[in-house]
Amino acid sequence: MPLLRAFRDRLLASRAPVAAALLVALSAAAPAQGAPPSKAPDQAEQLGKSPQDSRRGARQSSAAANDAGPAARSAGVRAKTSQDQRPSKKRAANRVESTRAERGGTAAEADERKPLSKGAPNRGRLTGAVRLRSSRHLKTRDGARTWGLPVLVKALRRAAFQVAKRHGDSALLVGDLSARTGGALDGHNSHQTGRDADVGFYVVNSKGKTLRTARFVAFDDKGNAIGLPGARFDDMRNWALVEALLQDRQAGVKYLFVTDALKARLLAHAAKKRVPEELRARAAAAMMSPRDADLHNDHFHIRVMCPASMRGACVEESAARPACAAGATGTASAASPPAGAPEAAAHASTVDDGAPAAAAPATRPTAPR
Repeated sequence: MPLLRAFRDRLLASRAPVAAALLVALSAAAPAQGAPPSKAPDQAEQLGKSPQDSRRGARQSSAAANDAGPAARSAGVRAKTSQDQRPSKKRAANRVESTRAERGGTAAEADERKPLSKGAPNRGRLTGAVRLRSSRHLKTRDGARTWGLPVLVKALRRAAFQVAKRHGDSALLVGDLSARTGGALDGHNSHQTGRDADVGFYVVNSKGKTLRTARFVAFDDKGNAIGLPGARFDDMRNWALVEALLQDRQAGVKYLFVTDALKARLLAHAAKKRVPEELRARAAAAMMSPRDADLHNDHFHIRVMCPASMRGACVEESAARPACAAGATGTASAASPPAGAPEAAAHASTVDDGAPAAAAPATRPTAPR
């Protein structure tokens, strides 16, 4: 008896598929001490069962035990797989919720808050905004309001990447875009509909090495930094930024506001590098110098066109806009519009400022800011 019990315990410990069946047989052959003896065949017959029925029942029990092993293992695999999938599903849910939060809406608002630029740049609103975040090649300025249309946010990311890919060791410094829901933004006349962005200039030190700064750096007409001795305007990278934005067909860049002096530097650099004349003409058309030009000697003000899907709600120009001359080159009005911007030619010589038209001369717009 002790030997049989020990053998039974070893079978249970081994977890073999036939352990249950053998255990049934052992239990029938050697009942536990003190247990009543098994019924004899004649007693089984008295209960209405034949010896053959008893043997058939034992075989069925053995088969069930054999089937129990794979089934148990399969159930274990399913349970483990389910546990492994839980973290992935949780991470996916977190990503979805994070995206919804960046677009300015909760899960319940997600379908109702599709990206939409409503109204004019200086008198409008924004829904479904996407937030521009810092990355390896792009840094947002501390305290900046960085919500905008997806087309603008993606264009800035792509342009910053292209500059770093071509010239290395550079990070684009980005200031204000718009508030999460658009509307008036402190310090700006426009920036109300998610289509405007202030972008700092690339800077180099006296040895021509990239100089990263935490603020926008202003430059004089000769490209020397104001208040930062030895620093200079990086013609190479700043032109690469203009080129990347204008050649991005998905972006539809409409304007690049900058001073006349810096615009001239960029066009001179492009000519020196033998950039195709067509691209230089488009750059001359897109780069505008506002009347109060000092406001744009430390950054580009970039504006993208209204996406085609938002026509009717989105207004290209400000509510009141003065006429604008072609600028230093005198060719802007005849230049080709940016790629993907067929209607830009009609507006190449106009720009908004958010001020009454009579308040500005016909040859120079007020800074859009």
